[in-house]
Amino acid sequence: MIKNNKGFMLAEVVIVSAVLITTLVSLYAGFAKVYKAYEERSSFFDTDSIYALKSIEDTLIDEGLFNNIINEINTSNYVSYLAENLTDDSYINSYLKELLGNYNIEYFYIAKYDNISFNAMKESNVNNFAFNDFLTYLQSNLSIGIDYNYIFLSKTKDGRFAYLRVL
Repeated sequence: MIKNNKGFMLAEVVIVSAVLITTLVSLYAGFAKVYKAYEERSSFFDTDSIYALKSIEDTLIDEGLFNNIINEINTSNYVSYLAENLTDDSYINSYLKELLGNYNIEYFYIAKYDNISFNAMKESNVNNFAFNDFLTYLQSNLSIGIDYNYIFLSKTKDGRFAYLRVL
């Protein structure tokens, strides 16, 4: 004799499906958080740009230009450099143009490492939402004003950012 187990089989399928769906939703939620953190890290901490910023810092110090920039920063909170604005043919501008081109950097800032400078940069870049998000992220995740005096910030042409704190 064949038993009629259709009702039991339907209940079993529903229960297994519910457990499976719950497991998949939990996995998706967990991986979504990890993926968001990964995207944020890869966008805000571009290693090539950090290397380029360190090269720029070393060059400015070696050429004795860092103190001139610091004096300018002390009066205006930050200094910005765009590749197309480096027009004269001095060694330093040629080097900076080459470095910015090699690392695909659109622009970089050298600023005081304080909230006043960050807010001034935000105000001057009102329409640059990605850069303002980057500045907000730095303000909320870094200890502003502790152990460092200045910060280099850069944006690549493909929308990635980097920073380098300077004593």
